[in-house]
Amino acid sequence: MKKILTLITVILFSFSFSQGKLYIKNYSDYRLEMRISAASANNCYPNAIASMSFGPHADVEIPDFNSSGPYSTSWAVRFAPTGSPITQTAPSGILSTISPLTRWNFSDMMTVDPNTNQSTGDPRFNMGDPSFITSCGYGDGETYVDGNFTDAFWFYIASENATYLVVQPS
Repeated sequence: MKKILTLITVILFSFSFSQGKLYIKNYSDYRLEMRISAASANNCYPNAIASMSFGPHADVEIPDFNSSGPYSTSWAVRFAPTGSPITQTAPSGILSTISPLTRWNFSDMMTVDPNTNQSTGDPRFNMGDPSFITSCGYGDGETYVDGNFTDAFWFYIASENATYLVVQPS
C-alpha cells in the first residue's frame, strides 16, 4: 500500500511540473529559422536546445521534446554550465526525464524569404522570457520585437502552461 501511495504521489508531482506546449504561429510570408530552448526555471539546468525551421503561415503545436518532429529530432542537452552538451535524438529517455523539469524559455530567430533562401533584412529576433534570458546568459531578449517586415511576440499563459511565439507582418 505504501508503495502505491508513493507511486501516485510521484506521478502527480511529475504532472504538476510539465514542460507545457510550445505554439509557433507564423502569419507571415517568410520562413522562420531558429534555435529554441527550454530550461529549468530554478537554475537554467537542465536545458535543451534545438534548431528548427517553420514555413510561411505555419501553425504548429509542439507538446514536448519527444514530439518535436518533423521540425527537429535532435536536441543538445546540458545538465551543468560546464562540459559539452549531450546530443539526444527524439524519442529519448533523457528527453522524457528532463521534460517535466523545463519550460520553453528562449528563441533566437530570423526570417528568411522562402523563394531566395536569403534573410529578409529583419533583425535577429531574440525572443523569450526576460527572467530566463538574463539569468541563463542568453544576452538581451524581448517579449516583443518590431522588425522591418515582421513583428514577433513571445508570451506564456500559466493557466494553460503554454508558451506562444507569434510572428506577423509589420
